[in-house]
Amino acid sequence: MSAYVVIRVPKCGSTSVARMITSSMPNSKVFDISSAELNLAKEENENIPSLERLRLYKNKIKSNWRNHKRLTLDAVWNKTNQSIEDNDIILGHLTIDAIKLVGINKKLVTVLRDPIDRILSDYNYSRTSYNKKGGASKAYRTKIYAAGNYSFEGYISYLKENRPVYGRYISRFVLGPNKVDDPVKFLEQNYFSYGVLERMDLFVDDFHKKSGLSLIQETANKTIARTVTEIPDSARKSITEFCEEDIHLYQSVRKAIEK
Repeated sequence: MSAYVVIRVPKCGSTSVARMITSSMPNSKVFDISSAELNLAKEENENIPSLERLRLYKNKIKSNWRNHKRLTLDAVWNKTNQSIEDNDIILGHLTIDAIKLVGINKKLVTVLRDPIDRILSDYNYSRTSYNKKGGASKAYRTKIYAAGNYSFEGYISYLKENRPVYGRYISRFVLGPNKVDDPVKFLEQNYFSYGVLERMDLFVDDFHKKSGLSLIQETANKTIARTVTEIPDSARKSITEFCEEDIHLYQSVRKAIEK
């Protein structure tokens, strides 16, 4: 038995990809499971304020119960393993090492994005989210707080100092906790289909060749209010130094699929 697992890297067009795949398989059950936010916070435990850790934990319990009528992620995966059927779909903000399917062939699917554009999108999205928050919640010194109060360059500095995982954010989702010297080989060996947001046409073609399913391209979840639209050279240089592994991953994959 096989199941599609769509690893959704935030701000990489993953909402669109998820909708495209689920629309192409209307008879498949969809399991929405996300754990990355909580898992990555645990890995950066010393840099995450206690109130923020508590908020993440409470929100995850609520979402587990709302979506699955289970309180813990382990219970969610146990329920999923008991009810999943051939060609069903699991999607969510999951890192590759957090997938807990038993005895099921995992057809992993993901789409990457230029890391520089991803961080810019994350900044604008986080800044918009901050401005929508109430007074009390704005006091938490989180990533969203930094985006709401700092310039784009200040936001990058905050990530460097406090959230080092964002220096290999895409890699952490797609490759796992350890550095991979040959990311294209890793993807070829472990993924059913993959691509880059900037060449979604190639991803659609690849997915069709391997599955026989036709995906209809769409765009979803775009941040309309953008504080920053152009990236200063100084910020681009800073991101390039900070996200070296993600940039290597993206460039390697794009080069491989455009051959």
